[in-house]
Amino acid sequence: MGLTLRQLEVFLAVADTLHFGRAAERLHVSQPTVSQEVARLERTVGVELFDRSRRSVRLTEAGEVMAAESARLLEQAGSLLARVRLHEESRLGTARIVASPSVVNRLLPAVISRAEQELPALVAAELAVDTGQVSATLAAELADIGLGRFLAEVPGYRLERIADEPVRVALGRDHPLAGRDAVRLAELRDLPLLLWPREQHPRYYDHVLGLCADRGVDPPVLVSPPRIVGSRLYLLARNRAFSLVPGSMTGHLTGDVATVRLEGRATLPLEMQWRLEDRRPRLAALRDLIRQEAAALEADRWGRPCRNAP
Repeated sequence: MGLTLRQLEVFLAVADTLHFGRAAERLHVSQPTVSQEVARLERTVGVELFDRSRRSVRLTEAGEVMAAESARLLEQAGSLLARVRLHEESRLGTARIVASPSVVNRLLPAVISRAEQELPALVAAELAVDTGQVSATLAAELADIGLGRFLAEVPGYRLERIADEPVRVALGRDHPLAGRDAVRLAELRDLPLLLWPREQHPRYYDHVLGLCADRGVDPPVLVSPPRIVGSRLYLLARNRAFSLVPGSMTGHLTGDVATVRLEGRATLPLEMQWRLEDRRPRLAALRDLIRQEAAALEADRWGRPCRNAP
């Protein structure tokens, strides 16, 4: 077989732009180079892949098939390289963990602390990203393990639910309801809900508003930056809004904001995601450690014994 991956890349650039010059610009090569690579590919497969005229370029029927199969082949080649590079010496002893804001508060510090003691040969690096960005960061090969909520399905990656955290109401510490054991949302119907924009993380956003709807409440939404603990936190402290947060946020907000249990069972999932082909033993041990710490966090927040933690 005489064709090369480079020829397929060049061919796909022309197939996408239907213009040899624009394909050359995209690939940062000369137009003659593009023409030569396409000609070599056509000689190899024995058919014309483009109909060329003075005014236009279009794919032949064979070219349409070639484009679909070439895209699939290049994707497989990329996946192959990613799997092989997992065994690069510099990566055998490292683990990059990407996490959403609420996970950084409690779970991730506990995991890193235990990993330092129990997995001394493994160097764990953490990367905090905004809500909704965990799966995209993994797919971009910038991390090895993802921790967050309502993570997106990514081809080639495993998604596992590792805990369910109770939902708590965040409001100003001097709010009349702040000292209560539990709060009904109906008691807060006069306050807006502080929440990041829906486009930031649609499934998470809809879940939070669904909790309100289930309790007969339809609060106006005050748009927050990607992290609720950011510049709009003063709205909670001044009793101008409330928020619904995972239990692990308790103790990690400012001193003038309290969290109170939401009446009735309401949860937020905690999920872990990683590449299916990642069979590095140290990474498997780290994932087990994360499961144990997540189970301990869940048990603590619900006030029940934990059987999985050591």
